[in-house]
Amino acid sequence: MAENDWPKTGKPDAPGPRVIIACRVMKHELDAMRGQDREGDIEIRYLDQNLHRTPEKMPGLIQEQVDEASEYAGLIVLGYGLCSNGIVGVTARKQRVCIPRVHDCIALFLGSRRAYFDAFKKRAGTYYLTPGWVAEEKDPLGMMENEYTSKMGRETAEWGIKEELKHYTHIVLIDTGTGDIEKLRKRARANAGFLGKAYEEVKGSAAYFERILFGPYDPGDFVCLEPGDKAGQKPFMKQPE
Repeated sequence: MAENDWPKTGKPDAPGPRVIIACRVMKHELDAMRGQDREGDIEIRYLDQNLHRTPEKMPGLIQEQVDEASEYAGLIVLGYGLCSNGIVGVTARKQRVCIPRVHDCIALFLGSRRAYFDAFKKRAGTYYLTPGWVAEEKDPLGMMENEYTSKMGRETAEWGIKEELKHYTHIVLIDTGTGDIEKLRKRARANAGFLGKAYEEVKGSAAYFERILFGPYDPGDFVCLEPGDKAGQKPFMKQPE
């Protein structure tokens, strides 16, 4: 089946629930929208957010979830993008596996590939924070305090995180309408102040999360694999129209 021939319906191909396998960073947004599942046929499996730091481990762990879900799912949808090639090699089994056609999750929080592409063109040096990143303490301050300091001491940890992010110019909080915005804003501003970056906020969009949960799985926004197909890098390199 040619890529442009993929069915655009959100209905599963076979009897069984739609199973979403997603990074826990988007739990706030997906859970908030899950209430629209009137038929109760959506299952969400969340994987550890730390996987993005070891992308070489991602394909195997995601594949384990796909293999388990393939025994009963009507359709499998990933809450991942290319993610540093973290989905390359993932194979569809008995049903289609649909994957957002994005490089990373920021496009999902902004609502579209076009929104992300336009933001990147406007200013590449932007470090985004979302409710999930802050809640999991995977923001720069959280990583410094919880990971770096115990390994190298406070002084070196501060130097390390600043060196790691030295090419960024802005810290931008994506307000997705979930979580305590004042608490999120305070933490995001603390990150910007500590790192010496400009601070901004942008309004997020639930549009892509809605499509992950309910479809349609349009080929402009999703790469859908037929049973037996493996995910590759090339389809995710396509720029938005």
